[in-house]
Amino acid sequence: QIWEAAMSAAKFNSNNLIAIIDNNKLAQDSITKDLKNLEPLEDKWKAFGWETFRINGHNMEDILSTMRLPAHPNKPRVIIADTVKGKGVSFMEGKTSWHGVAPSEDDLNKALKELD
Repeated sequence: QIWEAAMSAAKFNSNNLIAIIDNNKLAQDSITKDLKNLEPLEDKWKAFGWETFRINGHNMEDILSTMRLPAHPNKPRVIIADTVKGKGVSFMEGKTSWHGVAPSEDDLNKALKELD
């Protein structure tokens, strides 16, 4: 469904559409590239007719400046935001075991202290 929507957005010149991909490179229980390599991700979106940008997804300046760029005359925009799952929390960062798992109250408090 996502690929069909991506193709349709380009076909109908939806230049008022911005998609953001959280490219954290982790799946539920594995590294994404070991399951199915998504790269070259930019080339795939360009092939669908999208204006494509790759940024540091942890940098708000990058995110906002890319979103504020003038709209392409007839293409939707995709922002591939490279991120690290659990960024800034030592016991969560880059760990697949935290995918879809709510932290305990103790873990939440530890995480919030690390993010402060």
